[in-house]
Formats: sequence, C-alpha cells, structure tokens
Amino acid sequence: MKHPCIEFITACSCCAVFADFVKSLAPEYPGVEVKLYEAGKDTDYIPKYGAVTKSVLIVNESRAVTELSKSSIREAFESASKNV
Repeated sequence: MKHPCIEFITACSCCAVFADFVKSLAPEYPGVEVKLYEAGKDTDYIPKYGAVTKSVLIVNESRAVTELSKSSIREAFESASKNV
C-alpha cells in the first residue's frame, strides 16, 4: 500500500446507493484514493481480491467491511484518512 485508499466493489444493484455515498464522501477526504468497481463489469479487482459475490468496502487494501451502512462507510473513510 502506497497511500490511503478505499475500494468499493458493488456486487448487487441494491448496494448502488452505497457506491453513490462513497463517491459523495470522496471530496471530503482528498488524501484518500477512492476506487469504485462493479462486479460483472469491472475486473481489475479480481487479481487482488478474487471473485466477489457480496458488496464489500476495502480499507487500505487490508480490511474488508461487509456490514455496509452509511455510518460504517464514514468510519472507514476516517480510518483510512488517519494514514495520510
């Protein structure tokens, strides 16, 4: 890991609202790189994390958050930004 990052992999259409939330938080944390992937469409994450069947937020390429909520996503951004 070179710098703080948040990666969000959307595996179902119902989690698209969380992808939008991640996108909206990105400007508040300019030191955190944000990448959004859509399972079935994007494949860049597969070599790193393997096939994904459930939406997941990955913090600094090491911690996976599977219990998604707006508060858990905000906490992940806070955690990632502490490494800036």
